[in-house]
Amino acid sequence: MDDTYERFAPLPLLTPGNDGGRSRKSLGRAFAAGSLVRVRHGFYVDTATWLGATSSQRFMTTVKAVAGRRHQPVFTGTTALVLQGVPLVETPAAVEVVTPTPSRAGLQTTMPGYHEAHLRDAEDLPYIHRTRNVFREPSVTLEEPVWPGIHTSLRSVDLREHLVDTLSGLDFSEALVIADSLLSGRNREGLRLTRPGLEQLVRREATAAGASWLNRVLRHSTHLSESPGESLSRARMIELGFVLPQLQTHLTGADGVDYRVDFWWEELGLIGESDGWGKYSVAGTDPAESLRREKRREDALRERGHRFVRWGWADALDPQRMAELLVRNRVPRRRRASIRWSA
Repeated sequence: MDDTYERFAPLPLLTPGNDGGRSRKSLGRAFAAGSLVRVRHGFYVDTATWLGATSSQRFMTTVKAVAGRRHQPVFTGTTALVLQGVPLVETPAAVEVVTPTPSRAGLQTTMPGYHEAHLRDAEDLPYIHRTRNVFREPSVTLEEPVWPGIHTSLRSVDLREHLVDTLSGLDFSEALVIADSLLSGRNREGLRLTRPGLEQLVRREATAAGASWLNRVLRHSTHLSESPGESLSRARMIELGFVLPQLQTHLTGADGVDYRVDFWWEELGLIGESDGWGKYSVAGTDPAESLRREKRREDALRERGHRFVRWGWADALDPQRMAELLVRNRVPRRRRASIRWSA
């Protein structure tokens, strides 16, 4: 889940007329038999495909279905961030759509996505995302279509519009991952905001309470983070109160080669590495050769007396696991933790 923005790939949607000419009734019968899941009225996905997909794929498929159901919807909040390629820690809980009418704001009730036939065979069916209508002023800036082939273009508010509102509704780790991505430009679209630009947005848009919290996020954000996994890891260290490492430090190995490491606790002689999904499968390279090269790199740094600790996305996602890992490697705490842990 390190490269979350690359994993929001929609599933094939079936609608009347585009599935080999099948009628609405034919798709309805397949739904009743349990072979199709209904994402929105008139929009279906093969059951086996749906059950085998990631939560992010199911979310993006739901966004496409919402786009097909509504007349030129404009997406906002974390949904807009996903459409613009900004990485998130968690899949959004709902598809957020702009509504200019305050009375229509809130979660929208949708038709049941699973038939009784599904319920007989599955104990824990995947969540089908609901739609949240978010009241916004009607003057929004629209982006270019993302998938023009689906009924209506998928459009979102401009990145800067409502960004403060969106970040204010997230927890610290989620907000820091987004802020790092925007400062570094390391996201699918290469979107970048400067630190003064982000600070200006906070001053202009945030409430007094929100500004205090967001300024804490900005104070800890950096353009040096090279992946969502690194940002999440650093957020956990901050939340848990551990001494923070230096980032992207260059160290010389026993072979005389200069190596760059993700995290470096100089006083501990400890190197930290956040291993993401694509760490050893860079385009155009052999994954096996990449692993061998990484093994040589680690051996060369260990021969200089440095220690290594590695963790993955799941470790960083779980505060307890991350805390236990840091404690085992003798990383000291300097601040009181802002989240609960018992390592």
